[in-house]
Amino acid sequence: MQRQKINGDTRYTSRILKLDTAYVENICANYSGDNLIYKSEKILTNYYPKAELTCPICLAGNKKKQNRPAVFQPTKSGYLFKCLNCMGENTGAITLYNLLLKINPQIAHNYHEDRWIKKLTPFYADKEDTFNVPDFPQKGRKEYYARKEQELKEKNKREYNRKKGLTDN
Repeated sequence: MQRQKINGDTRYTSRILKLDTAYVENICANYSGDNLIYKSEKILTNYYPKAELTCPICLAGNKKKQNRPAVFQPTKSGYLFKCLNCMGENTGAITLYNLLLKINPQIAHNYHEDRWIKKLTPFYADKEDTFNVPDFPQKGRKEYYARKEQELKEKNKREYNRKKGLTDN
């Protein structure tokens, strides 16, 4: 059985997988209970965890029977999720972003924003590069820059007050 290749630009692979691994480990810790096994898989030159666990969507899996139908598979363009119970054997895997949308949309938004901040979305890449998340929306960008500008103003105000002796710090 030959593995299916995932198209993607490999210059972003290690940064994408480093970010994705943190989210995968949090999902495993919060949704799988103690029915979890980590294996490792080599992508390019590094090894990344491949988690087999209870499905966070349909909750299928039994520790006593060593049944772990769901898997997080690392690929060159990020993690993919597959559950044999709720997705079937003939359907494809879904991306980590799409899984987060199903489980918790707020975490999916945070993940999407993290990918955009670290320049791992199509907005920053060449047109032929493929990513497994959509581009961050314009409204989200405006909110991000407004929040950063407000934080900078508050920091500058505190520093000004400290230098003028208006605060006790």
